[in-house]
Amino acid sequence: MSDKNPATQRTECNFCTTTSTFASTRDRAEINSNVRKFADERFMVWRCETCRSIHSLDVVDLPYYYKDYPFQRQKADAGLRIISRNMLRRLRSSGFSEQSSLLDFGCGSGLFVEWLRRRGYGESHRFDAYTERFNDASALDRTYDFVMAQDVVEHVEDAGELLDQLIGLTTPGGAILIGTPNAEAIDLRNAEAHRHSLHQPYHLHVLSERVLRELGTSRGLRVERFYEVYYTDTFIPFANVRFQLHYARSLDNTLDLAFDPPHVSWRLLTPKSLGLAFFGRFFPVKTEMTFVFRKAV
Repeated sequence: MSDKNPATQRTECNFCTTTSTFASTRDRAEINSNVRKFADERFMVWRCETCRSIHSLDVVDLPYYYKDYPFQRQKADAGLRIISRNMLRRLRSSGFSEQSSLLDFGCGSGLFVEWLRRRGYGESHRFDAYTERFNDASALDRTYDFVMAQDVVEHVEDAGELLDQLIGLTTPGGAILIGTPNAEAIDLRNAEAHRHSLHQPYHLHVLSERVLRELGTSRGLRVERFYEVYYTDTFIPFANVRFQLHYARSLDNTLDLAFDPPHVSWRLLTPKSLGLAFFGRFFPVKTEMTFVFRKAV
């Protein structure tokens, strides 16, 4: 278990210059990790009362926690194809085509780029500093028409520094897609219900919509599109976020379930479960957000 050192805690908001601190806020909660290996460990999170962003208090040994990270077990299965089609629709709505170049920054398993290439999007590339197969920095020596960072910004200490890097990787007139949890939609009074969005200790700073918007516009980016529904939310039966959360809570409520073989349980055969499986998308969970920013020409 990684030691928590009080001398290296995130006690001040790094997005605003107010006096809102961990000591002054009442909006805080202790939450278990949603990764099975560390599910018995609890972590403190707190909200800046000014910008509404959420911060993880303790600075921990992240390489220790990232070892055997569940996302490394992601497979190119039917579920991945469904959500990849959803992501592609979002990209295409902002002009992405077979002739466009794209960088998936923080690609994780890299499977989305493989899926794109098989469908004729040959100029799709990937980079992930924490995945040995994709950490070749030569991918960062050029610019791209589209740069996407899905579930990345909440994993870094300095979101502004990351955004500057993404802007530098984008051609003039190009688009930057950033998907991340929305702190303003997370109620810390019921933190357990938001266990997966808080994703401790991996999410260091969960940005509010206001903060992410200002980080982009203050750097000359134009907001082209804003989505308040997660790209994994679909109308296909069982492939919606509300059912997936219900499924997780019916079992051990860990992220690992997304990469395990499907579990069959009587608790998933109730009218409520089947109703959510088929109609959950009509009642979307709005704890995730996606901005598509456009860089000036």
